[in-house]
Amino acid sequence: MFLPPRLDGQEWMGAVIAIPEPWVSELTELRLGLGDVNGSRVPAHITVMPPIAVPVEDRTRIIRHLRSVAQRRQPFRITIKGTDTFRPLSQVAFLTVTQGMDECRSLADDVRTGPLDYTLRFPYHPHVTLAQDVDDPAIDLALDVAADFEASWMVPGFRLDRVDPTGMYSSLALFDFETK
Repeated sequence: MFLPPRLDGQEWMGAVIAIPEPWVSELTELRLGLGDVNGSRVPAHITVMPPIAVPVEDRTRIIRHLRSVAQRRQPFRITIKGTDTFRPLSQVAFLTVTQGMDECRSLADDVRTGPLDYTLRFPYHPHVTLAQDVDDPAIDLALDVAADFEASWMVPGFRLDRVDPTGMYSSLALFDFETK
């Protein structure tokens, strides 16, 4: 997992779409079984905003911003199905978002405004990581083992996570989408 440099008075924050049970546990077990130790620190999720370093004093402003983003959105369906990889650019195997990709992209664009306006390292591509920074045989195994995996659910909102220096994610705030 990549964490950008963090200065004194800053913390790492990221925004994610949670994956519900039973799939989050199933995917976590799979990730750990592939030798990816980050699976024990990072629950399976779809990244909306990767961890970035932000001033601790901006936390309230960031939460207000994300609440505003959520209030302008409606719940949407996500389906994850099939596998792919970012190799050779990045040693990652992932599950593909086959439904809800446009909604994820639009949400990510809105989140990355105001106090969270920053430049991405890579173009945004919604996905669920299966294995990261493991050897090629583990990436190949992840692609094979999860090839038939499929899950679909309604996304009610997203969450802001804090990432500690060990890479452990913990929830800071939940943001429900507006329902009509």
